Amino acid sequence: MIRPNPPKSIALGACALLFTAAFGASCEQPPLLCEVASSAYLVKYYPKEGGNDCIQVPGERVGMSVYNPPKGDDREIDATQATVAIQAHSMGVLADSASATASATDPDANHKQYSLGAYAVRPDADDFCAASSLSVAEQHIPETAYTDADGNPAIYPETRLAYEWRDVRVYMTFATPGNAATGEVTITREDEDPVTGDRATCTTTYVASALFPIVGCEAVDDTGQATGMPDDTRCCATADPSQGRPFGSGIHPDFKVKCDPELLSCVLDWKPGESFPPLGKNSFCGG
Repeated sequence: MIRPNPPKSIALGACALLFTAAFGASCEQPPLLCEVASSAYLVKYYPKEGGNDCIQVPGERVGMSVYNPPKGDDREIDATQATVAIQAHSMGVLADSASATASATDPDANHKQYSLGAYAVRPDADDFCAASSLSVAEQHIPETAYTDADGNPAIYPETRLAYEWRDVRVYMTFATPGNAATGEVTITREDEDPVTGDRATCTTTYVASALFPIVGCEAVDDTGQATGMPDDTRCCATADPSQGRPFGSGIHPDFKVKCDPELLSCVLDWKPGESFPPLGKNSFCGG
């Protein structure tokens, strides 16, 4: 599971009613509420300390959802309060794999696959919506004996995975409503050797940049076969039939993007320390 799934359509419908009531038939643009993208982001990870990357995850899909509590009558949302949930793909993979392989689950009900925290209601002066006080996402699967597909006894090793998100900020404008985000995440993984019982622990802190939508950008050869190589032009927002791009990528043209050679997906053309988000157009897209 990538994205927690609240009744978002109901919430958005209620928001529309609130705006209509507040502004009537005026042509004035309603105030912008903090939101997130409608589906998972592709997140690129940059090790905060260059020589420390024992996790070695270049990036992954990450889902986010925003929740507004109901008002007292439960008929409308309270747009003055918001909470955000953040869930990494790896967390869902661990839980699903343990369950499918050995019917193993985390016995601690307090451990969630997602982080949860407060979320700004309106963007700040720099067009960012900040998340704060985010809880730690954690799954701790105990060592579990099971019978494999061939009928042999097997052991699912004890495994713990935790994500601690900080300083998450979502770029929020009417043109790009939540399509880019940045922050830091500390990932910890503990594994047990099922034979020796030895445990290994690894922790890495990453600076993250997130882009919506997720767009693959693997190059293909003249026969249409995938090459395993990146093709930056597949990230371009505009079509260019003369260059073999009959369609644009669907990524907003305000963002500078590139094809990540490890993820073979489009990411923001950005590095930690640079202004976020990167705005403009790359030369390979006609900039």
